[in-house]
Amino acid sequence: MNRRQLLGLMGAIPLVPALLPEEGLPVVLSGTARAAVIAAPGAEALADELVAYVERATGVRLPRSAAPGLTPIHVGGPGPDPAVPRLLTGLDPDGFVIRIYQGTVTVAGPSAAGTANGVREFLERYVGVRWLLPGPDGDDVPALAALRIPVVQVYEQPAFTQRSLSPLRDARYPLQQQWAQRNRMQGVGTEPIAFHHNLHTLFPVERYGQTHPEYYPGGRPPAPGKLTGWQPAFSVPGTIDAAVTGILEYFAANPAARSFSLGVNDGEGFAETDPVPAYYAWVNEVVRRVLERHPGKDFGLLAYRTLETPPAFPLHPRVVPFLTQDRYAWVDPAVEADGHALTERWLAVCERLGFYDYLYGAPYLLPRMFSRRYAETLRYAKAKGVVAHYAELYPNWGEGPKPWITAKLLWNAGADVDRLNREWCERAVGTAAADTLSAYFALWERFWTERVPGSPWFLPEATYQTFNLPQYLDLVEEADLERSRSLLDSVVSATVTPAQRARATIMRRAFEFFEASALSYPRPVQAPADQAAALALLESGVEAFQRRLDLAARRQALITEFSRDPVLVLQMNPASHPNLTWTGWNPGEYWTLVDYLRMREPDGGPVTDRARALAAEHPYAALILRGVPAPSLVRNPSFEDGLAPWELLDRSTGTRAISRPPGEAVLRVTGQGWGGPSQVIDIEPGLARLTATYRAPAGTRASVQLALDLLEQNGTPITGSSVRSPVITLRPTGAWTPLRLDCEIPATARGKQVGMVRLIFLVDSAADVSVDFDDVDLRNIAK
Repeated sequence: MNRRQLLGLMGAIPLVPALLPEEGLPVVLSGTARAAVIAAPGAEALADELVAYVERATGVRLPRSAAPGLTPIHVGGPGPDPAVPRLLTGLDPDGFVIRIYQGTVTVAGPSAAGTANGVREFLERYVGVRWLLPGPDGDDVPALAALRIPVVQVYEQPAFTQRSLSPLRDARYPLQQQWAQRNRMQGVGTEPIAFHHNLHTLFPVERYGQTHPEYYPGGRPPAPGKLTGWQPAFSVPGTIDAAVTGILEYFAANPAARSFSLGVNDGEGFAETDPVPAYYAWVNEVVRRVLERHPGKDFGLLAYRTLETPPAFPLHPRVVPFLTQDRYAWVDPAVEADGHALTERWLAVCERLGFYDYLYGAPYLLPRMFSRRYAETLRYAKAKGVVAHYAELYPNWGEGPKPWITAKLLWNAGADVDRLNREWCERAVGTAAADTLSAYFALWERFWTERVPGSPWFLPEATYQTFNLPQYLDLVEEADLERSRSLLDSVVSATVTPAQRARATIMRRAFEFFEASALSYPRPVQAPADQAAALALLESGVEAFQRRLDLAARRQALITEFSRDPVLVLQMNPASHPNLTWTGWNPGEYWTLVDYLRMREPDGGPVTDRARALAAEHPYAALILRGVPAPSLVRNPSFEDGLAPWELLDRSTGTRAISRPPGEAVLRVTGQGWGGPSQVIDIEPGLARLTATYRAPAGTRASVQLALDLLEQNGTPITGSSVRSPVITLRPTGAWTPLRLDCEIPATARGKQVGMVRLIFLVDSAADVSVDFDDVDLRNIAK
């Protein structure tokens, strides 16, 4: 290019001050705007966002139209830079470029989402903005006297092409959705691959129930509106035709849709004994036929529970399985090794694989911190070629940096997790308080990564940990809570700015809930070995009684307060889970004392006398005395009278069956699958103890969970309401082993009055088993 040509080109662009490259392009200098933001069509809101944050940082509002002497910042379009269209070609849709070209800046991506990510990178990189928490208190915007853009080209795309955190992906919680978007997470409209539970949409009972009952398990269509607990019969050829018809109708109505979910319905209910080969062969054929009409579409699905095992044959290249696992369990090296092996078996049969994870947040009752461990998981996933990531987060923002670090690692799996943690703490509460806040989160990370694995609550082989069971609280020590309280009080005191104090206060308020939960939690107790131990247990229970009630009431009040707070709201409400709801009474302690009086002092004695003396002033002692004569509510508890009224739970899966074998007064559970014997019993809201014994022969690989499903007085099940024991791995010793569930029966559940329970032994096994149960006892006392 000769001098005349160069001068001609320069005349075609706005003039900007001559600058040395190392000084960068000016945006704000000496309290004056030195740049203008120019939006391409459709990018106006993003340009406004950029202008607003620059103004918050500098006090200067950038104009939105070009003018001589101002650095042009083009948002969403290439501006004069001829290289931008080429650079965007082939870039991930969520990627972006920030280009400096002849005195201009271009921020653009190949899609609207990519441009949005570029604007957020501009604000983070150059203005120093951080979106630490949802809402205005969560923004950290430094004060800047001047703002320049270094002459450095930025070209980025995500480590994982799909990145979503539920429920931040939709508009149920607008501030939290906005936080996710600003941290480059996708949402309902921007996720490229659909994969959720969806087969019910292809087989509505209103369409096929009468004409093709064979499409449903056992030829029995589900009730209208029932979307879970059943799958189409994959081995029936007509279901392929029906699925193809439904998908073609969907794409005709939604021509812009890039994918369709072939995710199974939630809740098992397969027609096939081994659904793995049948389902994945069915998927391949459905996809092959749809692609004849709609080439290029993708088909996500859930490799979930029974379907976590990969098929023995390759999946169609357009199929993207999302492998469901709670990879928190990878804190156990043996579980991690098994998880790696399963991942690699899947990668051998599919071209693209997604991870589906369970990173809760709520409804856990402590900060569930394991970011350092999870950084290793995401580095592994990226190295092996996993392309997508989805997690049920349901955040508790009392977990501080956890959601933010997760979002950062999903964009850049190689990021330094310790640096991210340090940055979040410094930006959240200031440098003086950062180390103290980091120490608080480190305390709980050690709890979850060192203390919980190997505990009875920890389930190494489960798809997800039992978030609705609180027995991990058994591991909390008073010193943990005292140390946490001290650290957070110090953090609040050490903050400097109002924004830092507001964020520290959010952490402190969230801890109030964690603390009240741990202190009011009804911990199990050991049966007293002698009279002295029984008296001590009685005295301590009476002494702690009112404090426990007050803490439990405070805990419930915080849940209610948080429900009105757009940040602290517990999106998976612990109060909706009976096992996570308590009033301060300790059923285990209560029934242990009742049993002591019943068995050791049937005619009275020192402990009975002390309980009587206390009963006049202490309702706890009075209730213990009332509980001694409480009868067992179980009918046919020792199976001397055959099997009735015991029956197989109607939602049992696989070949699970129950019987009373000839000549043996036991209840036998056989077959494979999930479920077992049940009996409906009238009950009063209050305290309950369920006990039984089991016998499992050598070689048994199974678990059992004691359950009391809550029913209305007329026997109608209350959806999603069940009081349960932890999942118990059966001991295959051939000896009789005790089982126990101590619990509270609530007066209401999900707005319904509780009047009955269904007592259930939930036996879970992948292979055929034969397990005996005997001596079932359920006692109940109204408070």
